[in-house]
Amino acid sequence: MFDGFMSVMKQGGPDMWILLALSVIVVAIVIERLVFFASQHGDTKGLLRQIGSKIAADDLDGAIKICQQNKGMLPRILEFGLRRGEKNRADITDALSIALMEHLNALERNLGIIGTIAVIAPFVGLAGTVLGIIRAFQDIALKGNSTPAVVAAGVSEALITTFAGLVVAIFAVSFFNYFKSRIKAYNQEMIVAANQLAEMLHFHNTGAPIPTELYQPTGPTK
Repeated sequence: MFDGFMSVMKQGGPDMWILLALSVIVVAIVIERLVFFASQHGDTKGLLRQIGSKIAADDLDGAIKICQQNKGMLPRILEFGLRRGEKNRADITDALSIALMEHLNALERNLGIIGTIAVIAPFVGLAGTVLGIIRAFQDIALKGNSTPAVVAAGVSEALITTFAGLVVAIFAVSFFNYFKSRIKAYNQEMIVAANQLAEMLHFHNTGAPIPTELYQPTGPTK
């Protein structure tokens, strides 16, 4: 198997090694992003219910502790807002907006690299194919043998890089779009959660009961 791999790499020429390096980079980023998203908090409604129960009991420190006990970006953002829970609604909203913007960069980390590779990989493959065809015709000119079999053999070897470039590009663009859609959904989820927290803190600070659509306790407050 390894010998077959090395044979294909040799037939494709130097551009195959470039494409191999690009594919390794893409795979490494994809794995890192998958692990990152898997580490994010999955039960947003449950987290908000727990926080809401603490806010309703006038226990902001308890709400902050809940955020600290949960993993992911959303608990950190909500904790950022809770630490400013005694301020007015505008200040709380501004604080949450700043936290959201800071964490948005973490969501999109390294995606630009995948997008760039998705664009350049086909061109790298095409460049290798052009060079391969040039070499094939040079060999034909030197040997004086231009039978269809000889031409076909040279062209087929040259096309290996085009195929490899397309494979790398398809893989990269597929995960690029997948992560973009996940970022959009997760970012929207965090915005909604941040706005709900701002609402809960606003009602808490004004002494009004928190509306049921924002806070639905799951059990007695500890």
